[in-house]
Amino acid sequence: MSMGRSKPWLLALDLSGPRGMVVLEGEGALFSREVEGGSRVSQLFEAAREAMSEAGRSMQDIGLIGVGRGPGSFTGVRVGVMAAKALSDVLGVPLVAPDSLETLCIEAEGRAERVVVVMDAKRGQVYYGFYRLDKGRPEVEEGPGVAGPEQLAERISAWRGNFADGTAIIGTGLDAFPDAWPSDLPRIEGHSPTPRGLARLCRAYEAEGKFNHPLELLPLYIRRPDARERAAGGKGEGCG
Repeated sequence: MSMGRSKPWLLALDLSGPRGMVVLEGEGALFSREVEGGSRVSQLFEAAREAMSEAGRSMQDIGLIGVGRGPGSFTGVRVGVMAAKALSDVLGVPLVAPDSLETLCIEAEGRAERVVVVMDAKRGQVYYGFYRLDKGRPEVEEGPGVAGPEQLAERISAWRGNFADGTAIIGTGLDAFPDAWPSDLPRIEGHSPTPRGLARLCRAYEAEGKFNHPLELLPLYIRRPDARERAAGGKGEGCG
């Protein structure tokens, strides 16, 4: 695959949450579209075309594809990864796939040195990850995984006990289980990844050479999908 900067634009997708995003970034500019988390591949491509039209660009300008590979909505993660793999293969450009918790973690830059991300996974559980922010780049220290909030709170207390300070928590799990987390653990508001954060993380993966082959990339589900979501064709609230 071509690795040159003759095609400097990034097209990135993340459908792990209730609301997904399509991001076009390059040459110091950023354009994005919000999409439903259960969108079809055709709807993603339409959102991408709208963003490229606004930017005055076309698919021929894309040099990198990015996708949040999960965990999150089973259907959203599956559709997003499938679309990204197809784009990478057809365009012949590299593919990067950070986990979707990292995409939220990067929003804590400048406010914490270590971050616990907790995403509401329904069924009385949360997806979680423990991260260290190194020059704005999340480094995984534990996870991603899935656990009940009480069990996870104990693990958080043990983990942060290894450090003097600088640990915070972020994510939709804060609202889903507001009383579960250590009361003295700083909470960072803003529970959703941003287009700029997704673009920055994909560029960091590119700089580090952390590419995925489109035929080998698999969604990060962590657990089996909720039967209600499968039966609804992606319109349910279950997470994968």
